[in-house]
Amino acid sequence: MSGAGPATLDSSPEVGALGRIPGAILSPGSTFASIARRPTWIAPLLLWSIVSVVLTATIIPRIDWERATRQALEKRHQSIPEDRIPAAVEQSRKVGSVISWVFGFVAPALTSLFIAVVFWGAFKAFGWDMTFPQSFGATTHAFLPNVLGALLLIPILFKRETLDPQGIGDLLRSNLGFLVERDSAKVVHAILQSIDVFSIWSMILLIIGFAAAARISKKAAAGLVVGLWFVWVLIRAGWAALF
Repeated sequence: MSGAGPATLDSSPEVGALGRIPGAILSPGSTFASIARRPTWIAPLLLWSIVSVVLTATIIPRIDWERATRQALEKRHQSIPEDRIPAAVEQSRKVGSVISWVFGFVAPALTSLFIAVVFWGAFKAFGWDMTFPQSFGATTHAFLPNVLGALLLIPILFKRETLDPQGIGDLLRSNLGFLVERDSAKVVHAILQSIDVFSIWSMILLIIGFAAAARISKKAAAGLVVGLWFVWVLIRAGWAALF
């Protein structure tokens, strides 16, 4: 199966592995064509991991663990004596810090791997020829706008003495989630939070990257990429409704 006006890989210049990081942002057409010819992923994944660790190191000392603990107990409809709250807060701090550090280190690799597998399988299911290295290379480079968003978020976090972990996603104001109170309209908030400048930017880069890798039109690639994005938004909204 093929889309009209297949993308070609032979007309654009070769771009080196390091040059692909700014290239994915500034000249995505030629950069993703180069990635499709010779997939690489170490440089963007390493950059993403470094930023993720720095972001984690910025967030953990500012988390209001007492508030987070009380919110968790309230959501589970549990109550404990007030004199046991400090012990519960300390336990939450220890466990939460460990989980946060682990997540900060492994999230970029696991996220890239999962999304690359999903798109690779989806494109293969439609009969479009694309290798997994091409999918992984396109995915890691397409998520560079989100890395940029994380870098812009760090100075905002530095200005705050305490943080509510559940509200971090609304601080940058790059999405529409801040228009609705999270606790009063969880499903609507989750949907609006999905309408994010950096996520849409990454989705556009995924379309360009997968169109080049599968040698199909951007219109055909967009149909699948946007369709899977809508599925993700529905899953996110459903999760917010349940939990």
